[in-house]
Amino acid sequence: MRTKVILSIIGVLLLLLIGWWVQWFYANHEQKTREIKTDVSPLAKRNPLLAADLFLQRIGRQSESVSGRDFLLNPPEEKGLLVVNRIGGSLPAERQEALLDWVRRGSHLIFSPPSGWTEEAGQNNSLLDFLGVEVYQQNGPDNEEEASESADISEIDQQVKLSPIVFEMPAFDGEVTVSFTDRLALFDSLGHADWQVESDEGAHLLQFEMGRGIITVLGDQDFFSNERIGEHDHALFLARLAADSPRTWLLYSSDMPSLLQLLWRYATELVVSLLLLLLMLVWFLTQRSGPIRGLAHLQRRNLMEHLAAVGHYIWRTDQAEKTFGRSQVALEQRWVGRHPLLNGMPQDERCQWIAGHVGLTPEAVEWALYGSIQGEHEFIKVSAIQQKLIAQLYNQQGLSAQGER
Repeated sequence: MRTKVILSIIGVLLLLLIGWWVQWFYANHEQKTREIKTDVSPLAKRNPLLAADLFLQRIGRQSESVSGRDFLLNPPEEKGLLVVNRIGGSLPAERQEALLDWVRRGSHLIFSPPSGWTEEAGQNNSLLDFLGVEVYQQNGPDNEEEASESADISEIDQQVKLSPIVFEMPAFDGEVTVSFTDRLALFDSLGHADWQVESDEGAHLLQFEMGRGIITVLGDQDFFSNERIGEHDHALFLARLAADSPRTWLLYSSDMPSLLQLLWRYATELVVSLLLLLLMLVWFLTQRSGPIRGLAHLQRRNLMEHLAAVGHYIWRTDQAEKTFGRSQVALEQRWVGRHPLLNGMPQDERCQWIAGHVGLTPEAVEWALYGSIQGEHEFIKVSAIQQKLIAQLYNQQGLSAQGER
């Protein structure tokens, strides 16, 4: 009973301590909201239509940002809205016809002139020619030299003026305000446009009905970019364009993807398999198979084996007699040079003297210095005797050098 009372007192004290700490924390701390600006994400840097894509998804539209020319070369089977940031070069004739058929079945295509369009360069697009749309440069660098030196179209866009234009949209009650740039102006040369938005600088929007679908040509799409989608009625304008389409694709780059991107997109399993195979190959090459090979201890070859091999080779090449004669002369000169007293001795006495110092018979010494050979076996045998005479000379030279020391 006493233990329960003590535990209860301790529990009450802990609760009081926790309550006091909570009261002290809220009394000395204040909750505030702080905004921290961060850098633009890599995805937003790569995709200028990312904010437009997120906006369409937030209002309940099915939207997707894509890159590459796949949707231009092979339009999707289902109907929808395809917004092409800058359409790029002309499509092959059969691919352009397939894209137009997709529009005729009830889809909506929105695009702007190719990136880096200049009137002097004459860059155009076959789809613009088909619609009869001519593009004129209204504002840009001051002269042709500056235009040719401008490598990035964004540098030119920074120099142009923004022109907020108020206009009405079909099937929409009210007006919208969109800030177009006045760098490019459009002209309907065939007079087939069903709706257009114009200003003093020229047309900024031309819309053509084609079958059950629509093609809209914009002078620029900067108002759909991440930086400007929130200005004026840009977001509303995009929402109204996508109102009648069950799905929207925002093609933010129509450049041809690299080979690596194509491989990863269409052969992901193959690329992953090759990488795994490469890793396994590297791992396999680092492994050893079998026992570790020990270092071989080289043993000196037997002198007679060496002499037999050399003698066999010399005899086969018919150099035995000549080689044997030269070795006799050289060996005699070295003994005489080493021991001058041999110079005045007859041949038999000289052989006896050398034999006594070498430990050979006088006949063996005479055969080595003055004899002849009759076959390969004799050549090998007498060569061994000459080697002993040479070795004795080296031994005597080494003893003499030690004695001088």
